[in-house]
Amino acid sequence: MRIVKSLQNKVCTDGSQMREFLLEFPLTPEFLTFLKSFGTVKEYPHMKRPYFSFEQEHFISLKGFVGDSSVEVRYRKEFFDLTSDYFHLLLFYAKQGESGARKMLEITDSIREKMKVRLPR
Repeated sequence: MRIVKSLQNKVCTDGSQMREFLLEFPLTPEFLTFLKSFGTVKEYPHMKRPYFSFEQEHFISLKGFVGDSSVEVRYRKEFFDLTSDYFHLLLFYAKQGESGARKMLEITDSIREKMKVRLPR
């Protein structure tokens, strides 16, 4: 899956950046399962359209509807330079199954090590 278009870009009051993307294909339950390896996924299937949110502390958060082709991605300002490609990487490695998950975990660990230098001790 890939990003077709950036629909909206905003700088939020806390300094984080919010971007809304249009994806090549709708978000699937399988993609949410993949995301669970990297952070907290909350699903709200009881809603008229099944809503979800995903958060990986210090990295990104996602919000959207399963079956929809648009998604909101929020990046923390402190680590934007390290995480700006993270959502693209999630989309790329999700289609590779278990081997993609392993590679994504390696990338995540590498980014996390760089973040430790900036985090207060």
